[in-house]
Amino acid sequence: MSLFLCRVYKWQDVRDSSNRISGMERTSGRQFILNTNRISDLKECTVASNGWIHSSFYYSDNPGSRREGLSYLEVDHTVNEIIAHFNDVPASQAITLSIVPFNSPYKGNPVFPFRPTIDTTIGIWTIALVDRYNPNPNHYVWVTYYKGSFKRMEVLALLDYGYPTLTTTTTGLQGEGEDQPR
Repeated sequence: MSLFLCRVYKWQDVRDSSNRISGMERTSGRQFILNTNRISDLKECTVASNGWIHSSFYYSDNPGSRREGLSYLEVDHTVNEIIAHFNDVPASQAITLSIVPFNSPYKGNPVFPFRPTIDTTIGIWTIALVDRYNPNPNHYVWVTYYKGSFKRMEVLALLDYGYPTLTTTTTGLQGEGEDQPR
């Protein structure tokens, strides 16, 4: 089990996440951090619009629930690259997130000072996905994880810099730098 950064070109399901990939992002894709413990039916696929070899799989936001359907994803990683992520051994089973209270970085409006973050440690197996905060001011990301089997938590977390890789060899969010594609 590990978390990995990938570019998603298609995210389809019966729930409300059909808008996770906008029409403008269908050719360029959108970066997400996903958890290998939620992947099933991994296959290689060729995307006709650009001819690149990608993989497709079904992804479960909440594998503990039979009520929630699986999402179909097409990503920029090959099957072998994703299998390599399955074989990663985490140095820690927990990760510390700097969570922004009330999911709002500002006290009132953007002219006021930033809210102080609250460091919260969660198990990496509970993380469903990490998505860039839009319009991404000051390096915030949305982290979706589950408390128990059914309590879905979507929190705004602060990064020190760049978009995270969330490698499992550390206990915090790590950035890749400012030159990361958006």
